[in-house]
Amino acid sequence: MKPTNWPSLKMANIFIKRDGESMKYHIKTFGCQMNVNETEIMSGILEKEGWQWTENPSESDFIIINTCSVREKAENKMYSAIGNYAKIKKRNKNLKLAVCGCSAEKEKEKILSRFNEVDFVFGTRNIVDISNLYKKSLVEKRFIDFTDKLELMSYQTTKKPFSKHHAWITIIHGCNKYCTYCIVPYTRGLEKSRNFDDLIKEAEIYAKKGFKEITLLGQNVDSYGKDFGDGKPKLDKLIENISKIEGIERIWFTTSYPTDITDELIETVAKNEKAAKFFHLPVQSGSNKILKEMNRKYTREYFLDLVKKIKEKIPDVTITTDLILGFPSETDLDFEDTLDLVKKCRFEKINVAEYSPREGTIAYKYKRDDIPKEMKNKRLQKILDTQKEINREENEKYLNKILEVVQESKVKSGEYLGRTSNNKVVIFPAEEKNLGKKVNIEIHRISAGPLYGIIV
Repeated sequence: MKPTNWPSLKMANIFIKRDGESMKYHIKTFGCQMNVNETEIMSGILEKEGWQWTENPSESDFIIINTCSVREKAENKMYSAIGNYAKIKKRNKNLKLAVCGCSAEKEKEKILSRFNEVDFVFGTRNIVDISNLYKKSLVEKRFIDFTDKLELMSYQTTKKPFSKHHAWITIIHGCNKYCTYCIVPYTRGLEKSRNFDDLIKEAEIYAKKGFKEITLLGQNVDSYGKDFGDGKPKLDKLIENISKIEGIERIWFTTSYPTDITDELIETVAKNEKAAKFFHLPVQSGSNKILKEMNRKYTREYFLDLVKKIKEKIPDVTITTDLILGFPSETDLDFEDTLDLVKKCRFEKINVAEYSPREGTIAYKYKRDDIPKEMKNKRLQKILDTQKEINREENEKYLNKILEVVQESKVKSGEYLGRTSNNKVVIFPAEEKNLGKKVNIEIHRISAGPLYGIIV
């Protein structure tokens, strides 16, 4: 039943004003950069219609929880957040509470049955319909809506970037790989690339607004364009075209799948001055046996050759990766293969996690989680210790060098964080007026993580 203090649905701006005051919304975002970008899109759409962002959920008229399902911990965070916001809903009956994102796709029925305070659950492919979903919630009692509205996503879709100089653009949705541990193909659907010209127009709009950096996003961003008919990835062509836009100074992309990295893409990153010299290449394991069990469509040898090829073509490149330790049946020998691969590749950074079964995946259904928790933890710590040594050794080459850095964000009073074109994090004293600008930093101290220096 519609609250008595809400105007008729037939009236213009039906949910924008109440007692002459702007309606307020709050979005809690978990997960990856794509989730962040989707929050930017929902925020832009809502604010175009008159909504006002608030940091305080207690004063909100509309709360959205944008969820992640990549790990069990992320899913637990979702349920904890719903519980906390449900308490606010009990005090404010007019508040609308919605849940979206990957965990929403996976847990939709459970969410509605477990939390009476949740008004609706929606998918990753209809965030562009957020205004209509809200209107629907005013007249329809509690619902699930996973209608695919990706065709409505375009350069004209209003967005509210959280940065003033760095824009995120999702260029491909979904995943076709079906790794046995991963829930993403089931929550985000199969790969669907956005129109090439539409993406160029979106980048042009950001450039006109003063944005200097663009990050191209996708679960498998280097698969972009394979669904256009010829089966060939076109990320290289997209980077080349965006690089021609005046005002854009750096172009990043993440996350890549190893077998979709083409020679053309490597060549583009090597030769194009605006292409960041950076690859995030999730390997997940260094054991051929485990890679096969994971349904990763490459071997250890293929990955090592790929890393070698990239480093030969782009001498100043940095490469990062993801690892899962303790996958079912992983032996000490399998782990040693992974450790050896880490030493050979000398990654700049590793995102490492202990395997956790995800309900709905092939591994959950067919493989027993047979590696003890303490063994997983021991292996994880050994990888982290090894990587820390590698990081410190690799960072030594930057000592006393002058690096060009884009100043990004404040870390504490008087100190800011910036990144080089090959994604090295640098911390230095600076002023806020330099945000988004390039500065030259002389490195005077290194660590296993950031570099430290002063502006020269």
